[in-house]
Amino acid sequence: MIIHTSHESEFLARNMLDDSAEHDLYVYVPPGYDDSDRRYATAVLLHAFGESAATVVSPDATGERWRPPIEDVLDPAFGRMGVPPMIVVIPDGNCRWGCGQWIDSPVSGFFGSYVAQDVVSYVDANFRTLPVAASRGVFGFSSGGMGAWNVVSQNADVFSAMAVLSADTFLDMTHKVFTYKFFNSIWPEPPNGPVDDDWSAMVYAYSAAYAPNPDNPPFFVDLPVAWPSGELIQDVWDRWLRNDPVENYRERLDNLRKLSGILLDAGSRDNYELQWGHRVLHHRLTEAGIAHDFTENPGNHGGRANERLQFALTWLGQVLQHE
Repeated sequence: MIIHTSHESEFLARNMLDDSAEHDLYVYVPPGYDDSDRRYATAVLLHAFGESAATVVSPDATGERWRPPIEDVLDPAFGRMGVPPMIVVIPDGNCRWGCGQWIDSPVSGFFGSYVAQDVVSYVDANFRTLPVAASRGVFGFSSGGMGAWNVVSQNADVFSAMAVLSADTFLDMTHKVFTYKFFNSIWPEPPNGPVDDDWSAMVYAYSAAYAPNPDNPPFFVDLPVAWPSGELIQDVWDRWLRNDPVENYRERLDNLRKLSGILLDAGSRDNYELQWGHRVLHHRLTEAGIAHDFTENPGNHGGRANERLQFALTWLGQVLQHE
């Protein structure tokens, strides 16, 4: 059963895009929840760019890629697949330009703190959770996978495990080209904010998260590529890289060592080549002595997403503490 509520947060109110402080919040309670007084581990599901909490729960059935409601993904996991029952929390991470990337930004909002503080405290106060870090994990796909990494690796006192699925990482290889694709789509006109185009939405949403600049109106971001020369602006790009798992793991080693589990999973045929970021991160974590699980599947970017969510829940069921 999924319970829909809305949640107002001071962390989300702190944005420069005039977005509402009130966002959807969905909470899945497992079969048998209403028939017992049992307490449950909590798994927080962070959605990808281009999605919302609402579209995860009830996907659009008219597009080319049909996806079932999330309840049809979760019920089998806690039923025939035998995963220990958990509460699954689905917060909304959208800003005006797309996903807020689940990190703190004065422009798009403080989404990382929202998840780690407000969402956790709200769910603990209103549902029968096991309110300890050992019984909390985060999982997500694509931008949600990067969010799982950044939220958990900065809040090891709140969460003990993360399942990182086809995450945005190794930005030097995978994301540097995005701004050039955006510039190609508007050439020869100069950039002037998000337009009705996927590349512009991604570039401005990512820049609002990774390189916010409250002193640069009207969009309050620094783009990482100069117009029209095409030169990379290295100091801006370095700000993007500070959010990249293959880079920021170094400053978070103490937190990473506290965790009960880290899962890296990606498709070997990812459309954005994100499997290479996972491979690099796997190599660097191994060299640093950070215990983790590393898997690849034969999928592309998104084609096996629901299967991988079930895989992540199975894994979380093994590494989290249950009653």
